[in-house]
Amino acid sequence: MAFFEVVDDRLSRLVPTSLADAQIRERRDLQRLLRAHLVQLLPDLLVISEEFGDWDDSKRRVDLLAVDRMGNLVVIELKRGDTGHHMDLQSIRYAAMVSTMTFAQAVDAYRIFLGPSAGASAQDMLLEFLRWSEPNEDDFAQDVRIILFSEDFSRELTSSVLWLRDKRVDITCFRVNAYQVRDRLLLDFNQIIPLREAEEFQVKVRDKQLVENDARRERVPWNGEFYANYGNDAARSWDDACRYGFISAGGGHWFTRTLNLLTPGARVWVNRPGVGYLGVGVVTGEPTSALDFTVDTKQGRCRYIDLDTVNEVIRGHADSSETMEVFVPIKWLATVPETKAIREPGLFGNQNSVAKPTVASWPHTIERLMDAFGLVG
Repeated sequence: MAFFEVVDDRLSRLVPTSLADAQIRERRDLQRLLRAHLVQLLPDLLVISEEFGDWDDSKRRVDLLAVDRMGNLVVIELKRGDTGHHMDLQSIRYAAMVSTMTFAQAVDAYRIFLGPSAGASAQDMLLEFLRWSEPNEDDFAQDVRIILFSEDFSRELTSSVLWLRDKRVDITCFRVNAYQVRDRLLLDFNQIIPLREAEEFQVKVRDKQLVENDARRERVPWNGEFYANYGNDAARSWDDACRYGFISAGGGHWFTRTLNLLTPGARVWVNRPGVGYLGVGVVTGEPTSALDFTVDTKQGRCRYIDLDTVNEVIRGHADSSETMEVFVPIKWLATVPETKAIREPGLFGNQNSVAKPTVASWPHTIERLMDAFGLVG
């Protein structure tokens, strides 16, 4: 696309320049401008973090992390240069890494991004943007979108992006062109994938899918029954959990914080992802750190981490306030071994350590599990 300036009743063609020649730096300038003015390009997005990298065992950082009106996460990557080299692979890696982010984690990231001078709370601002009256973990981050900004895109990259879009990965590409007009710098953000002309049809198809997804995720009032994810980690022994009466989570505050939803007297249904539902029990105490959690044995009461059966990984993290395992005592009403786990289509599942489900599949799940575990009422 050519741009012209009208000068003395004549058309003077604007000659593009590179971002480097215009002294536009990738992070200091381009990222800063998009962070502050992204809403002018994409009004359905809210930036919640810059240089996001709050995960274990990786120093990689997302240029900008946003959410859209549907509650999806949006990974935004920028590249100053002429090919967008490896942006597709990098952004897919980041999308996978943030895909398990919870609403509470997003609030934490947004709070850090806003800084101490923010007038309103991060949670209130995020809820207002999403038009939600209260946090809804089940509807948050159902998908991750990717948006790429670059001066140009190589044929290899665009081929990859188009193939991924055919596989229903939501990727949008913007080409950034710079023009120097005397003492002014003009930037053109041109969406090249998907083409604007084709987007209306694609949006209609996507909206139809969203309606179908919403029907599948029909909301119901929470029935007071908790869901727990007893992570499928080799370090966690289900045999020990049954014998000594507990569930646990670890590896960071994001994984352990939802355990605080459980209060004494609450009933909780325990699922092991990839295995199935293993038990149901009643909470008998507050979440307790690995250093302080004790159990009854034939030799008397002792710390669980002092038992010979405890995996060294759990014992090794016990002194770390960041990654230690946190335990919740449970009085089991019914349990089954992993070989007899209840797993079938239609049963509720969730990546959070603990959840208060409000999806239509949750009452059905409990009804089915009541029968499978031989419980009445």
